[in-house]
Amino acid sequence: MNNTAKICKKCGRELPLDKFGINHNYTRSMCKECFNEGMREKRYQQRLSDGIETYHKDKSMKIQRKYKKPYHFQILYRSESGIDTIAKDEVFVRLFDYKSVWTSNYGRIIQRLNDGTYQLVKGVYSRATKELTYTLDRNVYFKSKNRWGYRKEKVTASDLVIQMFVVNYDMKHNTMVWHKNNDTKDNYYKHLFPVTDKQYNEILRVNEQDGTITDKQIMEIVNAVEFKPDDWKPWHNKRTYEGVGYVGGDIDYESYSFIKWKNMIQRCYSDVVHKLKPYYMDKEVCIEWQNYQNFKIWFDAHYITGTKVDLDKDLLYKEGNIYSPETCAFMTHFLNTVFEDRGIESNIKQNDDGTYSVSMIVLNKKMDIGVFDSEEEAHTGFIDGKIDYICDLAEKCKDKVPDYVYEGMLNYKIEID
Repeated sequence: MNNTAKICKKCGRELPLDKFGINHNYTRSMCKECFNEGMREKRYQQRLSDGIETYHKDKSMKIQRKYKKPYHFQILYRSESGIDTIAKDEVFVRLFDYKSVWTSNYGRIIQRLNDGTYQLVKGVYSRATKELTYTLDRNVYFKSKNRWGYRKEKVTASDLVIQMFVVNYDMKHNTMVWHKNNDTKDNYYKHLFPVTDKQYNEILRVNEQDGTITDKQIMEIVNAVEFKPDDWKPWHNKRTYEGVGYVGGDIDYESYSFIKWKNMIQRCYSDVVHKLKPYYMDKEVCIEWQNYQNFKIWFDAHYITGTKVDLDKDLLYKEGNIYSPETCAFMTHFLNTVFEDRGIESNIKQNDDGTYSVSMIVLNKKMDIGVFDSEEEAHTGFIDGKIDYICDLAEKCKDKVPDYVYEGMLNYKIEID
């Protein structure tokens, strides 16, 4: 080695002296590249340490044990199904992404047959996992056919129960389910915990060591830093969007899904938005969707690449004020506007001969319905015309939208001022 070069003690490369920094007239033993990399790592470790300290102090960043309350429009009552419940609190709720099926908070499944009758679906226990598993028809979009259809899918009872009855803060990483007392035949919703593989292994270890594990111990493990996923960062859980939303992981800030999520959060929680659009003040985002990563999972399953859509929360649950996977659907802007409260307006005018001409205004376009002898008949005529228009619109959308959206259009509650 000559006087114009030096060996970096970290990477071992022989490099020109100008590749080394100078400190107090002394040439450093590490090259600039290695030195800068070390400084970046030091800053990162300090940020990580500060972030973990914040995580321990900030209760909003912790996962809490919470359950979902089913919406009335999801529930299948015994009076309709004719199927007895196995407990006083058993309730069956609709799984929108599957064909005519409802799951209960005990892990049972009811299916509606083509003749309109209902039956319990028989599941099988997996030899590998010991989990109760069902084979169901899932509604998916087939790109090759450019339409929505059905595909067979195996899904565990515990996953379905968690999906509909338990708040899951981290759907991306919670790939395991802990059953109370490690009894995989117990699928009661209050006995199921969605957890990561690390958390599951620690819960299992404590349970085997002590012979049992309490709910409190499970939640302590779930919130412990040492059992978080390998790519977990404390700042991912910080409520950085309107004090409510958090990114939950690495993201593409320019992605369509993130833009939709950010707009949803702002719509519900931004004071600036509320000054311009006060009708959003009573709206909220469900706990699960406050994590962008959870929203993205739903987005990826329902969004057709390349389309421009609105995130609608009123078609399925008109009385609701919440954005959630149980209440939302993607719709074109035209459809979304049609199903707004004033998307279809009545236009009833009395004629000189005492009859009433009835039409409806759909997005500023007038559509004649007919002429009626009385005002009462005119109002009835408008309702019938509106129903016919929506049903015709639904049929035109069949297979172009998920089936639950199609059904929501057919079952839309018609109102008149």
